[in-house]
Amino acid sequence: MDKLNQHIILKSNRKLGFAEFGNSNGYPIIYCHGSQSSRLEMHYDVSFAFDNNLRIITIDRPGHGLSDFNPQGSILSFGNDVKELTEHLKIDRFSAVGMSAGAPFALGLAYLFPTKVHQTAIISGFAPYNENSKQHLSKEVKAMLKLAKSLPFLLKVMLNVQSKQIKSKPKKALQNFLKIMSEPDQQILKNELVMKVIENMFKESFRNGSKGIAYEISKILVQDWGFELKKIETPVAFWQGSKDNNVPHQWAALMKNEIPNATLNTISDKGHLLIFEYANEIFANLNKSKI
Repeated sequence: MDKLNQHIILKSNRKLGFAEFGNSNGYPIIYCHGSQSSRLEMHYDVSFAFDNNLRIITIDRPGHGLSDFNPQGSILSFGNDVKELTEHLKIDRFSAVGMSAGAPFALGLAYLFPTKVHQTAIISGFAPYNENSKQHLSKEVKAMLKLAKSLPFLLKVMLNVQSKQIKSKPKKALQNFLKIMSEPDQQILKNELVMKVIENMFKESFRNGSKGIAYEISKILVQDWGFELKKIETPVAFWQGSKDNNVPHQWAALMKNEIPNATLNTISDKGHLLIFEYANEIFANLNKSKI
């Protein structure tokens, strides 16, 4: 079986793509990838998954990678897609991880399924987009999210150009995507194995064009998420670098203060790509059998 290229057909007749990493018999982790990414987003060295006896299942969100677009997609509808997948895989309990723009989706799982989700970890997570969170954004990200909210058709055009560029000049497209990252992240990006992961996940994200990516940014991430953070019952651990240019480090604190059973791990002088340096620490507490 090709563990990196799996899919199921949902009740709605949409295809949902996923990949698996780590121990096939390990404790299940549902991993929610970042923006302009895919199921191929994972550390190049998954020894941490074997060390902690984890079965990590990474899922292409609608319109990304192998997954069909969902014109009515939302954070909570993705949660129901995940429920179908876990039932198909005969998984009763699991932990959830959200990386960057995957954070709302992992938190959505924690909100929807309090008896199924054991723990949630949020890495460099995207926060609800409101007046309070906006003030902490960098100039570049603020401009992009404002565009997504106010002029979504322009975002569509930009991402469509990017999609075409990925097919013709993938290295250049990737450079444009990564240039806003902080100095600590630029150091991590010097590792060829990291770059290979990022290039693969990025190209796969645009496999069927940019429609799903544009929809997710403008119609989901910067809109009301459909649930309140204060109603999440399961434990949530936030992992955040103090020098993250992609999402402000203050966002982790804003979310942590809303969620009743939350902790915050701020790592000094680190950026967005914490998974490549702190995977073992982040994933170690997610295995229920260790408690």
